[in-house]
Amino acid sequence: MAYDNWDRSIIWLHKQPLFLWQIALSYKIFGVSEFSLRLPSALMSGLMIIFGYRSGRIFINKRVGFYTAFLFSTSFYMIELISGRQQVDHNDIAFLFYVSASIWAWCEYIYTGKKYWIIFIGVFSGCSILCKWFAGLLVYSGWFIYSVISNKSEIKKYKDILLSFIVTVIIVLPWQIFIFCKYPTEANYEFNYNSRHFSQALEGHGGDAWTHFDNIGIMYGKLVPFILLFGFILLYKKIENKRLRIAFVSFTFFVYLFYTLAKTKMLSYPFVAALPVFMSLACIMDFMFSKIELLKIRRLMVAIILFFVIIFTGYINLDFQQIQGTHTLLKDENQYSKMLMYNREVFLDIKDSLPRNSVLFNIKGQHYVESMFYTGFPSYNLVPSVEQCNEVKKSGKVVVLFKNSDTDLPEYLKNDKSVIKLQRQLQGYD
Repeated sequence: MAYDNWDRSIIWLHKQPLFLWQIALSYKIFGVSEFSLRLPSALMSGLMIIFGYRSGRIFINKRVGFYTAFLFSTSFYMIELISGRQQVDHNDIAFLFYVSASIWAWCEYIYTGKKYWIIFIGVFSGCSILCKWFAGLLVYSGWFIYSVISNKSEIKKYKDILLSFIVTVIIVLPWQIFIFCKYPTEANYEFNYNSRHFSQALEGHGGDAWTHFDNIGIMYGKLVPFILLFGFILLYKKIENKRLRIAFVSFTFFVYLFYTLAKTKMLSYPFVAALPVFMSLACIMDFMFSKIELLKIRRLMVAIILFFVIIFTGYINLDFQQIQGTHTLLKDENQYSKMLMYNREVFLDIKDSLPRNSVLFNIKGQHYVESMFYTGFPSYNLVPSVEQCNEVKKSGKVVVLFKNSDTDLPEYLKNDKSVIKLQRQLQGYD
């Protein structure tokens, strides 16, 4: 019914499916709950700490690796995505994870020269595309630049890139073949729709050329816009291999260039460059701490200063004030969490009191998603027409209607005694 938007399609191809498969697997193992929903994102964010450490250590030193891992582990914006409080939450965490994994695997390949890393690069890049389309090819942009400016002139230097890319295609292609064979109409529509993100500001997600740069402070901290350029200068200088300098810095350049040119702009899009960004900030920390270590004071005093600077940096990065404001009920202005908790209790309360063949209507805004999660009943935010009511009844279902105070029910629903009219009020945004 009313499959007129990407979030209401019964055949849902709006995103690639890997992040949903991961959640489904978690449901299968642990049962359906908020915990099992968020567990894959939490696990992936934890593994990204390792990627950050290894990448920083390989290209620069152990300290930069540690600080990169530290910044990943204390990232407030990561918490926002894991908990579903920022768009596009679990999808963007999975996308960031696999892109970061492909960059880390490339770092290991450059450092060790071992050929099996080529396979890992291809697998991780393929998995990132299976989360969020072709921006998952990011690792190949830096790798290609690294090869182009190589001293070698032979075509052989591109052989490893080609092999890795073939692995990526093998990972990605089966799903595309399946959906175009099984659901050609829907697949064509979604491919065309997603291609329009670059040329049109879809669903009201627009902005100017500076939008993503203006949002850097939201994703990485209020001070970061003022120091990030210095961080990349340090990163560029600290990577000894000239080719690696240019290639690694290019990851962030290409991300911001691509999403700046794209007309549709969403806050989390450029967060896929978090690994090189955190590494550049780690270089600032390493620079600052090396200066502190040069102070002519006792080593114990230096250690104490460094300890408190680290704690302060973590506190700023976690943004405890914002955590209180969006993830707790300690502040009165957090009406959003109060609304979610209230609706959750309503949905859980009606779950066992309604017939098992119920279909719920007139749910505020997009909160029909939460309704389906907590009740298991098909749910819609519309008031059903006569035809839709008849369709529900013919299929052996029961029409259940939230009778919100701001909804004037049509006569055919008021007089239909087979329709269950819930007097429970839901909170939310229309």
